[in-house]
Amino acid sequence: MTDPGMKCTRCKAPARFRFPQHNARFCDACLDLVIHRQVDKAIRRFQMLEPGQPVLVAISGGKDSLALWRILCELGYPAQGLHLRLELGPFSEASLEASQAMARLLGRPLHVRRLADLAGATVQEVVWANKREFCAVCGSLKRYYLNRVCLEMGLPVLATGHHLDDETGRMLGNLLHGRQDHLDRTWPVLDAWQDGFVKKIKPLCRLGGDEILAYATAHQLPVAQGSCSGAKGATLPYYQEAMRYLESKMPGTKRDLYLGFLRRAAGPPAPPSPGAACQVCGHPTHVGTCTVCRMLERTRAWRGRAPRRR
Repeated sequence: MTDPGMKCTRCKAPARFRFPQHNARFCDACLDLVIHRQVDKAIRRFQMLEPGQPVLVAISGGKDSLALWRILCELGYPAQGLHLRLELGPFSEASLEASQAMARLLGRPLHVRRLADLAGATVQEVVWANKREFCAVCGSLKRYYLNRVCLEMGLPVLATGHHLDDETGRMLGNLLHGRQDHLDRTWPVLDAWQDGFVKKIKPLCRLGGDEILAYATAHQLPVAQGSCSGAKGATLPYYQEAMRYLESKMPGTKRDLYLGFLRRAAGPPAPPSPGAACQVCGHPTHVGTCTVCRMLERTRAWRGRAPRRR
């Protein structure tokens, strides 16, 4: 990322960060300017937010969500944070501490919810009861409860820290496995729907992980260290690794793939056809009971017949 004696491409001051995908080097001040412009361009291009609109940011404690929170505040959006406590050991505690430290730095509200209280079960219990991969269960629960808490708070938009590496890695997996329905829904904005889903946005979609890491480093953000104990078996990192290899050989590949796909797309995905509400929670669904409620029903049944695991 850095080389002694580098000069900033914009201002010729000493530079710390090199980005082959842009054929550019930046000092800290110019890096800030470039990052802000890229996020602002994404917000305007995809109509993510109105000027000064309140937004709730999903805060994990990692570099991406912390950087997003800071950038949105600097761009003039009154952004509040929401952290879901997963309680998966030391990394979860470090994630909470990092989120709280960022809230203090920004002087912005951080709302903390315990996922086990919201769901009535821990993530691990839901995994055992449903015999599914940990990351799939955790992701479903987080998406569901982030949306639900955002609705309860009366905030119109939920922002997540997904960036170019996430989006291209996911696209590669969907391409390899022929998941055309997933590809058709690839877009950095999901509009609110049927009063049951808030608008969801990905303002970092034009930025790569290396650019966000540079921003977090330049501002010494209090990023949580370590890794999730439940991430074993996740497949997305393999696709991201493949994309990083292509990027190392052909800088700009990730941006070309993702932004080119969006340019060729007809536009945002059409909203689903109106369906019935979940008979348990009331959220929109195409089946009688939504996926999360079905998982929780199985978890309650499993609890009644299985000895508690340690």
